[in-house]
Order: sequence, then C-alpha cells, then structure tokens
Amino acid sequence: MNVHSSLRIYEGRILNLRVDEIDAYHGDRTRKVEVVEHAGGVAIIAQPAPETIVLVKQYRHAVGGDLWEVPAGMIERGEPPLETAKRELIEETGYRAERWRALWSIYTTPGFCEERIYFFVAEGLSQGESAPEDDESFELRVWDLEEAWRLVERDELRDSKTQIALAWARSQLGLLRPPDFRPFVE
Repeated sequence: MNVHSSLRIYEGRILNLRVDEIDAYHGDRTRKVEVVEHAGGVAIIAQPAPETIVLVKQYRHAVGGDLWEVPAGMIERGEPPLETAKRELIEETGYRAERWRALWSIYTTPGFCEERIYFFVAEGLSQGESAPEDDESFELRVWDLEEAWRLVERDELRDSKTQIALAWARSQLGLLRPPDFRPFVE
C-alpha cells in the first residue's frame, strides 16, 4: 500500500494517533485509516513452580476495573524488550530471574494499532522487593495454573496477553484441553 499523506493528530505520553491516506483496495481511489502509534511492550511468564504463575492485579481505567495480568509493561524509547522485561518484573513483583527466554511477539490490535508485545519466560526466580513507579499500585499473587485458567473459562480474566501466557504455561505441563464452550452472555 502506498501512503499518500500522513497527519499526526494527537501526541501523548503512551500513544500517538495519526491518519494516513493510503491506496484503496480497488481502483485508483484512496482511503483514510487511523493508526495508533505505540512503543510496544512486554509480557512476562514468571513461574515460581511449574504449576504456578505470578499475576498482578491493577486498576485499568479504560475497562473500568481491576484486572489480573501477567507482569507487563511498556518499552521505553530505545530500550531493548529484554531490558524492559527485567525492569518490569522487578517493578511489579520484586522477583528477579537468573535466566530469560524469549518466546514470540504479537500485534495486539493490528486493524488500527501498531503495538507489539514481546513474550518472555523468567526462570530461576528469587523474591525481592518490588519497586513500582509512583503512579502504579499492584496486588501480587502466585496462582495455581488451573485455578487461574478457570477464571478465563468463566470470563473473569479477560486480558488477552495473560490468556496467551496461561495457555502457554499450561501447554508446558500437558494441561491443555478443549474449553468447555458455553453461550457467551454479557
């Protein structure tokens, strides 16, 4: 697709918004698309034992409530994703890891956003003091994998990166099974 013009209409601390004029799918017309620019982030799978996982609960204003999530955070300009993961694990949980393993990355909502999240596994964990930023507050809990997965099945754990992390962790123990599909009711 050719970009004919680009206009940034908002610049913020976490994201920017621009409108690009690009080729239309058919013919010689153009169309406008909105793009959320985001530096990207990391998601950390931290398991003190193979059948457990560290989750943090924090308030998410965009969804109007608290969410249980894997430790995660935004990449700062010029910071390698692994360094972000190491920093965020300490900030949010106090845990340190002896070894790190990169898994993969995902685009969260590629229809309008360029945010990319990199998944890491933190291994050889040791506890320490957390160091949250001034505007952050977390509740930390080590969950049994199956107990956390039941939250997903009951539509009580809705964070997508955490669902992916839980599915991966369960797959490592051979715990994956087809979900018990029920009609979704809001």
